[in-house]
Amino acid sequence: MILLLGPSLAQASDRFEEQLQAADKARSSDPKRFMSLLEQLQSEQNKATPLQKQRLKYLQAYRTAAYQDRLKVATEQAKALFSETQDTELKYRAGSLVANLSAIQRDFSTGLRFLEKTLPLRGRVADKGIRHDGIGAAAMLYNEIGQYAIGKKYADEMLADDPSPRTLCAGGHVQVESLFRLGQLKGNAADYERYVDQCSKIREFIPANLIRATLARKLAAEGKVEDAAKILEASLPEVQATKYPRLIAEVRSILAQLKLSRGDQAAAKSHAEATIALGDSIASTQSLVTAYDVLYQIAAQQTQPSEALLLYKKYAEADRARQSDVKARELAYEIVRHETRQKNTEIELLQAQQRLERENTQKAQLTTLFLAILLAGIVFWAFQVKRHQQQLKKLAQTDSLTGLGNRHYFTQKSERSLVEAARAGEPASLVMFDLDHFKAINDTYGHGAGDWVLKQVGKTCSAHCRKVDYIGRIGGEEFAVLLRGIDLAGATRLAEDCRAQLAQIDTRDCGYSFVVTGSFGVSSSAQSGYDLSRLLSHADQMLYRAKNEGRNRVCAYTTEAAADHRSLRRSPSLSVVNR
Repeated sequence: MILLLGPSLAQASDRFEEQLQAADKARSSDPKRFMSLLEQLQSEQNKATPLQKQRLKYLQAYRTAAYQDRLKVATEQAKALFSETQDTELKYRAGSLVANLSAIQRDFSTGLRFLEKTLPLRGRVADKGIRHDGIGAAAMLYNEIGQYAIGKKYADEMLADDPSPRTLCAGGHVQVESLFRLGQLKGNAADYERYVDQCSKIREFIPANLIRATLARKLAAEGKVEDAAKILEASLPEVQATKYPRLIAEVRSILAQLKLSRGDQAAAKSHAEATIALGDSIASTQSLVTAYDVLYQIAAQQTQPSEALLLYKKYAEADRARQSDVKARELAYEIVRHETRQKNTEIELLQAQQRLERENTQKAQLTTLFLAILLAGIVFWAFQVKRHQQQLKKLAQTDSLTGLGNRHYFTQKSERSLVEAARAGEPASLVMFDLDHFKAINDTYGHGAGDWVLKQVGKTCSAHCRKVDYIGRIGGEEFAVLLRGIDLAGATRLAEDCRAQLAQIDTRDCGYSFVVTGSFGVSSSAQSGYDLSRLLSHADQMLYRAKNEGRNRVCAYTTEAAADHRSLRRSPSLSVVNR
């Protein structure tokens, strides 16, 4: 009976293999045929070998992600397959799929972890297309988290390996973006048009237009605003047809900037509003920040104070969200790097232990040496782990530019201090200030000078604070100080001291000579209670009042001051506050 059934089972397996290969080829190029073949394969699984069943699981995970839009389910399916299969090529494909899907879901930690496991296998993957898929996933993910040098390395690897048209398109997109972000995009835009043409030929319009957007940024940076605008305006219908929100936002926000720089406020406003209308799909992106900035500038130019103030607040909120997203990506990268170093240390310790154990059978004296080395290794490893944990904790709590606490850390510490002050019956005060005309400093002397000023402001004001006080950078050029045990009068004196010291900052060290001033608002628990949000709100009102009264001054929150502030806000002649 075995002899009779043998040929029949082999033929069934061969037919299953043919259908499996056909489904794999059709998965992205012919969705209807792919779905049909997949249903047929699922109904005939009893005819498949164990490896063929695993390959079918990969196609099922691909379908779940690409055609059912169930990314989390597809990710778990691919993870399970990665753990289950012993086939190198299939494990590589499953790991690459997990990394790709994780990047789409903004789960960069998971994506990076699977790249660490998957990429070392690529030298054993014979199929060039499959190999390039994994390298391409790595290139795009590293660009997403801002590690452009690593992204470029993987893009270069793909492009140097006789790429297919699809790989040339994907690799070209990553390479152009990496070079631009690294400040290494040389030559003319025409030098990179081959990538755009290749993407267009295979109807990959999203990467084609992302490349165009990057080239337009390059032209704009070189002062060729009209050329940049022509590229984007010509491609806008194609961009709209992709229905990909992030691409549409990228192109329209750049056009908004370009149009505003040429004085075409109507076109700039139209592109900016179209960007914002894309909603949550572009949250935490530079495109949204740019759109609000353009609308704010237009309102300011048209002398619309209320509208300008509202738009500036939205711009600041969008910028804070973008910075938080960037910080989260950086943190994910550092965490995975830390885990990798820790794992490598553990492997090295284990290998050392195994070597010493083998040698211990030859000489008993090596036992003492082995224990000493192992103990030293454990101590060193523990020290390294502790040090990296402290670095990660500091990264999560500290503003990287000024070294002060970030908004989250300041809020957390201040709320705890206020609870303790209320319980002890102590007064508490809050000082909020921002720098006058800081945008003009950036625009006139460059962001390098602006960053220098922010660092000096942080140092100057920190010198006036005690150990029990908390100072933080809570916005672009906005700072706050929580003072425990100090009443409104004392906090006002401290704010005056800080204000005076800011004006004494010698800016010649940054290469330019200008005056740094700040506007201060002060509130205290006597008037505002021990609720941090209320203290911040009242201090912010006084800060706005200081701005309106001419800047470079301190305003404290009192009953009379609050009434005056409400009166000013109702006044139709209130001028624009350029914070």
